Amino acid sequence: MKTVKDGKFPVTVTEGGVSAKIRRIIQIKKGKTYVLYVADYILLGKRKQVGRSTFDEAKQIARNACREISRGNHLSLTLANDDRLTYLRATEALAPTGVKLDAAIADYLHAVKTLPGGITLKEAVEFFRRRNPDSLEKRTVRQVADEFLTAKRAAKVSDHHITNLEGRLESFSTAFNMNIADVAAKEIQGWLDRLPVKGQTKRNYLKAVSALFAFGIRQKYLPKDAIDEVKSIEPPKEESFEIEIFTSSEMRELLMAAKPEAVPFLAIGGFAGLRTAEIMRLDWSEVHLAEKYIEIKAKKAKTGSRRPAPITDNLAQWLAPYAKESGPVVTEINYDELVEALNRKRLEGKDPATVKLFEWKHNALRHSFCSYRLAAIKNVAQVSHEAGNSPQMIFKHYRQLVSESDSAKWFSITPKGPVNIVPLSKPEQAAA
Repeated sequence: MKTVKDGKFPVTVTEGGVSAKIRRIIQIKKGKTYVLYVADYILLGKRKQVGRSTFDEAKQIARNACREISRGNHLSLTLANDDRLTYLRATEALAPTGVKLDAAIADYLHAVKTLPGGITLKEAVEFFRRRNPDSLEKRTVRQVADEFLTAKRAAKVSDHHITNLEGRLESFSTAFNMNIADVAAKEIQGWLDRLPVKGQTKRNYLKAVSALFAFGIRQKYLPKDAIDEVKSIEPPKEESFEIEIFTSSEMRELLMAAKPEAVPFLAIGGFAGLRTAEIMRLDWSEVHLAEKYIEIKAKKAKTGSRRPAPITDNLAQWLAPYAKESGPVVTEINYDELVEALNRKRLEGKDPATVKLFEWKHNALRHSFCSYRLAAIKNVAQVSHEAGNSPQMIFKHYRQLVSESDSAKWFSITPKGPVNIVPLSKPEQAAA
């Protein structure tokens, strides 16, 4: 093999004040001519020579080497070919930003550790861009929640509804101390899954968050597609439970064993079907014994709608001794105390081993009213109106649950001894 020198070379390449040479080597082997272009430069005091088959390739290597040496990036030139190419591409891409490669890597690692599982940095950036156009006003979750609650109060929705919203949105605001536009569906899903409550309550929390997002969209704090974040969340499953009711004998036992202050609560729950919270907010001025109805005002109703509940003949007898012009019907109720009082009655003079102890049944007062009332009047629409429930719920849960004779026994439960009922001349008056 014979090597022939080329007088036109070496060619000097300069970048950033650093120079390198490109030499052309012509080799003749077995009558064939081979040309090799060699980039020649000094790296960390040592001579480096990199050969390529074309002048342009060698020139590019020489220029890159000079550029990196001038920037102090000597390490990149010691990497293997693939690694060096990756490094050079990365530094070249970052050059317009002014961010160093190590800082960019640190930011990326922080994003990977912080973002929910399965979310890429690119997805997070695209989400942020969609949710933060320049036209939107920036508001934190808590700020939007406060505005939302203020609007609800101004609309005069029920106190019960406001109280529930306040509790649920307080939990949400505490969990998401950030711009509302930055809240993602996966994060909401995780928060919802971790709530220490049952399925139906979780559904109520999700409903409150959905209403908050809808309000944020109307106020231009969120883009229109932000509601999709909430809609994409899988609603928690509702618990399945059997509808439990009290028998007539159990109800009579409860009423006879209870302290006087608990009797109106039991009677109204079992014979008028009011919810526990509705009874606790009830005032005697809303109990119209003469007209035989209880007024559940919109601000005190769970549904936010005013409705009348019936006062049956037996309920009127139970309420008459306690009725007054005004004041809370019930101030407090202790279920454990009710159960203990009834069981003491059952155990009097008996062997405890032979006595079946009474246990409180979930929401059984209201369930009992709906069941016995439907059996008595056989009108789903009327019972749903009286109970403040949908006809579908009444039909689904209470149809054929008890017999007509069972219903007759239920609404025949009355106090022992004579009861004086003083007729009222006006609805706003109460019995003495």
